[in-house]
Amino acid sequence: MNKKSIIIIGGGLTGLSAGCYGLMNGYRTSIFELHSIAGGVCTAWKRKGYTIDGAVNWVMGTRPGTEFYRFWEELGAAPGWKIHNHDLYLVNESRDGKPFFVYCDADRFEEYLLEVSAEDEGVIKELTGAIRKASTLSMPVDKPQENYSMLDKVKMIKMITQVGFFKKWGNTSIGDFAARFKNSFLREMLSESFGPENPMIMALFVLGFQHSKSAGYIIGGALSLVGSIEKRYLDLGGEINYNSRVVKILVENDRAVGIRLADGSEHRADWVISAADGRTTIFDMLDGVYLDEKVKRKYNNPNLFEPLVYVGLGVACQLEDLPASIGGLSYPLSKPIVIAGEEKKSINVRSYCFDPTMAEQGKNTLVVQFTTNYDYWHKLKQEPEQYRAEKTAIVQAVIAGLEERFPGITGQVEMTDLATPITWERYTGNWRGSYEGWMFDSDFSPLSSMRKTLPGLKNFYMAGQWVNPGGGIPTAVMSGNHTIQMICREDHKSFTSSKP
Repeated sequence: MNKKSIIIIGGGLTGLSAGCYGLMNGYRTSIFELHSIAGGVCTAWKRKGYTIDGAVNWVMGTRPGTEFYRFWEELGAAPGWKIHNHDLYLVNESRDGKPFFVYCDADRFEEYLLEVSAEDEGVIKELTGAIRKASTLSMPVDKPQENYSMLDKVKMIKMITQVGFFKKWGNTSIGDFAARFKNSFLREMLSESFGPENPMIMALFVLGFQHSKSAGYIIGGALSLVGSIEKRYLDLGGEINYNSRVVKILVENDRAVGIRLADGSEHRADWVISAADGRTTIFDMLDGVYLDEKVKRKYNNPNLFEPLVYVGLGVACQLEDLPASIGGLSYPLSKPIVIAGEEKKSINVRSYCFDPTMAEQGKNTLVVQFTTNYDYWHKLKQEPEQYRAEKTAIVQAVIAGLEERFPGITGQVEMTDLATPITWERYTGNWRGSYEGWMFDSDFSPLSSMRKTLPGLKNFYMAGQWVNPGGGIPTAVMSGNHTIQMICREDHKSFTSSKP
């Protein structure tokens, strides 16, 4: 009997995950990836002996027993990985050079905050208590909401006991909460460190994951993580076609039947999954035929993660003054750096000194990133010389900014590299260079998603960050798993998974 087949567009984490779980359930799977390597947005690249990681600084589910850990086991990542858990989440320096430390351990963070301002004991303990509470909350990740039984829905109702926590902290901004501190230093630094407009719930969960040591850093970063999952996929018997850009999804009688590549070749399967860019999928590959009002609204009025200008530096020193942390060191500049016409008055730099795979012994890879305006870069790219000149000027300004805080570092720089939103777009296909797709807004909560199907189109599913708001590495692999569960249900067969 011939096995039923699935074509997967995109070889990022979602595509690899869908491929693995498809194979576990007896389907033939073929991945078509536009780039020459797997990983998509979860990527890193090498320059002059240094590795610049464009994705990984922490990953949910690195502690056994947590919700996402099962995915990492089944996808072959967990058995061989080495996890580093940071002591510091970030360090933020004020204009007079005074550092503000955010510790990963809530008890240590509370102790530090009380040392700074004992008069704020009440609000400090409210903050750290909320971090501890967030560290105990669980999220349903085992199956897609589309497959929920009545029992599953009852379990979700039981989660309503957590609604008070979500409501309180989801409706409180960082800035509003920080304003409650009597100590002006803590008031300013807390707001700056997490962004005054962001909801408290996001900071609480991020710090909660760190407190419970359930979201560590994987030594080797993106290359190690992707490589292990790619190996698992190939070991299961999967097929990956690199340098294979999909231009059309073939549809017959409102049923997806295959794909057409840029070279004109066509490939057919029983199901098609797009784990590629959402807008390209819906409006280019499917010509905008299969839409509903929610999809139209989201793409006509996009609220996306802002794209990045991403600067990688290789330095011939360990830079002892730069502490290892998840979020890096931020400090004000004497002279702003101009990025896409916008002044950046501070700089954030992350060190990868804790990962020996990123540089030779005694050397270090640094990353500096800024949010930026996509339209500026899209227009500038039409003038190649100006585009290159702008990139060079930014790199020079970043090095000058680092020299202010780390005198002598300029002479230690051996490698520089800069990626713009156009770089992300060219290599990953992501719309407007957005590295995690949709931001959370009134349409979305951390537990919500867009439909993985499109109205009127059969045997087709979308997966990844464009249907799972917030994006991120664990969400990507979960989305691949959930999509295969939906196919199994449609195919009237039980979903199964296994460990290598």
